[in-house]
Order: sequence, then structure tokens, then C-alpha cells
Amino acid sequence: PRAAMNRVGSLWAASLGLLRAAVPGTQRDMVRLRLQRYGRKNLPFYRLVAADAKSPRDGRCIEYLGTYNPNPNKHDEKLVTLNVERIKYWLVVGAQPTETVAKLLGNCSILPAKPMRHWKEPKEKKA
Repeated sequence: PRAAMNRVGSLWAASLGLLRAAVPGTQRDMVRLRLQRYGRKNLPFYRLVAADAKSPRDGRCIEYLGTYNPNPNKHDEKLVTLNVERIKYWLVVGAQPTETVAKLLGNCSILPAKPMRHWKEPKEKKA
């Protein structure tokens, strides 16, 4: 049984090596720029982080890049703090921002702003 286990282990290691050779590193180890949720119920607060694409939303991250508070303060402002140099570094390296993060970075003019969709008014039905 032990010899069979070693054979299976070596086959698995060999197949893992083939996978690493076949799949480019950017697809294997994809880094995402995304928001981690903090705060309490009905009062969210987010951290902008660089994290592995396979890690859970509030899981381990590689680096903290900023914060986003969607709750308006007494001056009706939603506060965003960003480490612009590090965000630009992660974008150059190939990190992919989520849609929400891309929208935030577009509002802060780090990325090109995504065009807004305008919905057409529904047509009235004739009676």
C-alpha cells in the first residue's frame, strides 16, 4: 500500500508540474483588487485590498490599499482613502479590479471612468 501511495503522489506532482508549465502564471496566480467588508449590520465599511482571486471575500489579503466608507458623513460625503502609488503598481503588474473597485478608481481618475448606462423608459401599453 505504501508503494502505491508513493506512486500516486509522484503522478500528482508530475501532473502539477505539467499544469504549471502549460498555464501562464497570470492565470494561475491571479490577483484581484477588491473590497473587504467590515463594520456591522446595516453600517458597512470597506477596505480596498490586493488579494488572491481564490481567497474568500473577507479572507487573507496580500496588501491593504485603502478604505471606502459608503455611509455619508454629516457633510454628505462618502469618504475614500487610497494609496495611489501601490494601486498603480498592482494594476501594472496585472491585478484585475472588480467592477465596484473599477468604478471607485474611475471616480478618482486612476482608471478611465466607465460609461454610465442609461435605461430607456418602458413603453406604455395601449389599452
